[in-house]
Amino acid sequence: MKQLILGFLMLFTITSCTFSPKEADGVSKTREINKGLVCAKQVDILPISINGSQPPKKAFKFYLKKLKKYTTDNIVIHDRVNISMNPKLIDHFLKNYGRARTGFNYMAESERDKLQKALKSFPKNKTGIVMIYTPVLHCPSNPKRELRGLAFYYAPDYNVVAYNPTAINDAPVISDVQAWKIVLTHEIGHSFHLPANKERNDHGHCTSRECILYKGPDWRAVLSVPKHGMPYDFCKSCQAELKEAKASCQE
Repeated sequence: MKQLILGFLMLFTITSCTFSPKEADGVSKTREINKGLVCAKQVDILPISINGSQPPKKAFKFYLKKLKKYTTDNIVIHDRVNISMNPKLIDHFLKNYGRARTGFNYMAESERDKLQKALKSFPKNKTGIVMIYTPVLHCPSNPKRELRGLAFYYAPDYNVVAYNPTAINDAPVISDVQAWKIVLTHEIGHSFHLPANKERNDHGHCTSRECILYKGPDWRAVLSVPKHGMPYDFCKSCQAELKEAKASCQE
């Protein structure tokens, strides 16, 4: 199957196939870039591993490189918090994590104390990123839909992002490391509040098929890979928004 798909990709490479951007949704509003993160002089990361879940080291190093590119070289990675949870309760924990942390009610007391201790010393502002690696992750509004990653817009104190190895690993065509690179960077794009311009916004995703924040993968995005390469970074328009926000940090 992989050889068949690669054959199609080679065909479109030869014909230099390309596609125009997807139309904006017409509903999303223009919003501000998350300057708390972009303008940070120090970014703190707290990894939380549920039932042993974690990303490949190579993919995480790639993620850190991208994060430094758009924020600061001063990245502080806190000790990973290893948590054991009943798989049936994980979705409840995640769904309620950002709402006054009522999700803690789904944890055993010993695990809750462990996490609260780590969070006590963690900066309570938008310069911090809590990265939750979980074997279970479903869409809050559609429990039947499994997700690869999720940025928590309602997290009150800091940026919270969850990643699901179960859904990320064993992707067709690409390796696990490639898939993790894309998902890790895609979700930080949501934390940056990209795309800011409503004219390029498709329900919180970029309309450019060459952007790592594209909503896909649809067949047009897949067929644009031979010409533009794997989407390991934000498109020029999204990068320009981050650059503009960075330039205004001192204002």
